[in-house]
Amino acid sequence: MGKLQFFVVLCYFIPVVVVIFPIGLVFSYVFKVTGLDRWSNRINNFLGYFWYRSFFFVTGRTLEVSLGSWDPKGNNRFLICNHTNALEVPLIVSLPYLSKEKDIRLSYLGGDIIQRYKIIPLMMHKTIVEAVIYSEKKPNFRNFKTDVLRVLKTRSIFLYPEGERTFTEEIKPFQTGVMKIAYKFNINLDVFVVSGFMGYSSLSEYKHLSKSKKIYFHYCGSIMAKDHSNFDAYLLKAETLMKDKKKELEKLERMVS
Repeated sequence: MGKLQFFVVLCYFIPVVVVIFPIGLVFSYVFKVTGLDRWSNRINNFLGYFWYRSFFFVTGRTLEVSLGSWDPKGNNRFLICNHTNALEVPLIVSLPYLSKEKDIRLSYLGGDIIQRYKIIPLMMHKTIVEAVIYSEKKPNFRNFKTDVLRVLKTRSIFLYPEGERTFTEEIKPFQTGVMKIAYKFNINLDVFVVSGFMGYSSLSEYKHLSKSKKIYFHYCGSIMAKDHSNFDAYLLKAETLMKDKKKELEKLERMVS
């Protein structure tokens, strides 16, 4: 097991072994089935925040978060962020507490991570958090679109728009399937970028990140579907926002180190 893989395993081991997670999720489930959705949701949001804080404390990292003009309230939008190495997920599920809006309603849209880590807050059980699950290998787009649009009536959904996970800091071209649905149904995009997680690796090209021990999580901007005349323009804007912010953060990382 390489150094990076070790830290990925450590990160996802925390929700399994720390007692607050199963206890919290039991309370979350009880509140959910008894109609106390707000408290169920707040528990999940707190567990997400505790997950990120625990992992950063254990590994000696600090976080620079810049949410700028992001308005955390609302629904009918996708929150999109770049793939790195699965270590960015705790930051996404921490957004409600990082933005000081503890009652934000978020769901997660994806396949592999939900199936693999059912204990993770916001991803454990559909009846608790209404996370939408789909499989790229056996897509059922009729149900997929129905489920997505239903959830978006009350909350925002986080998804990865990129291709396969590469275990690098590079931002890959977006997959267009989900993005086309977003454009067709006038779903807005809130774009975020993480940078610095490759400092957990032993690769020499990321040595400066290992020294700084700093992770960046920044809001890039929002994209209104109605402001773009065609899908290609909508997609290009999202990719450009993410890549430009990533370049900006990479320059900052080298200055700091």
